[in-house]
Amino acid sequence: AVKCFDPHTFKRNIPVRLVGGSHSAEGRVEVNVDGEWGTINYQHWDVRDATVICRMLGFQFALQAGGAYYRPFRFGRGSGPIWFGYLNCIGSEESIADCNIYTTNLYGYSDYYSHSYDAGVICYAKKLQARLVGGSQSNEGRVEIFYNNAWGSVCGFSSEWDIREANVFCKMLGYTFAIRAWGSGQFGEGSGTTSVYRPQCTGTEANIAECNNNGWGVSCSSSYRDVGVGCANQTVSVRLVNADGNQSHEGRVEVYYNNTWGTICDNGWDIRDATVVCRMLGYPFAIFSRTSA
Repeated sequence: AVKCFDPHTFKRNIPVRLVGGSHSAEGRVEVNVDGEWGTINYQHWDVRDATVICRMLGFQFALQAGGAYYRPFRFGRGSGPIWFGYLNCIGSEESIADCNIYTTNLYGYSDYYSHSYDAGVICYAKKLQARLVGGSQSNEGRVEIFYNNAWGSVCGFSSEWDIREANVFCKMLGYTFAIRAWGSGQFGEGSGTTSVYRPQCTGTEANIAECNNNGWGVSCSSSYRDVGVGCANQTVSVRLVNADGNQSHEGRVEVYYNNTWGTICDNGWDIRDATVVCRMLGYPFAIFSRTSA
């Protein structure tokens, strides 16, 4: 006899709970499928998956994502089925039903899928507040987040903190996008405990808490520095300019920024960048991209 997994039933009702923690906001993740509680294997488990679980439980986001065996916090090993081999969430989903779910080899037939690798989370209930400090104007400065009743800077390696992380932070502050990302203490070093350590974003997140990271409330090592951003709050316009003016669908790319039309440096310019520009102009994609116009 067999019993099949019904994704439609699963999507309608997904009970989740945290077990083994010292309080209600932390613990081993357990999911109820068809009336039976089971765990999630923590292969590829990160803060994006954990944030979706926390959101399902009414929390704002996840502070940490870990497992029963290989992370600093342990919530014990579960029992019964290991329902999911792993999840693949973006971090903005309202439910794990909206994530890619991998359900192969679930019942511990290999060492890799034993309960030693059950996933766990630590959730955070409060809404994040953010600010910029030390800049010459209000739209730039050192990034700080109010966490655990204190303001703390964001610690990141200069080569990792880039326009993607900066875009997310600027959106948190109500700006349209970031115009620059600074590392290496450009706006001075903060004091006290670091709020979040080494966030890694795709740039599409609405909140820095949705980005993968190396922990909250940890000390910043000497090889990392407090990061900064410059934000802008305007709509970006683009146009194509060519010599004869007869072909509206091709030309040199120009961007309207700070009340002036200007060009884009072609360093790293490729078909992906060109496609974004074409889409902004109402075309479905770019046929080719050209440098050194």
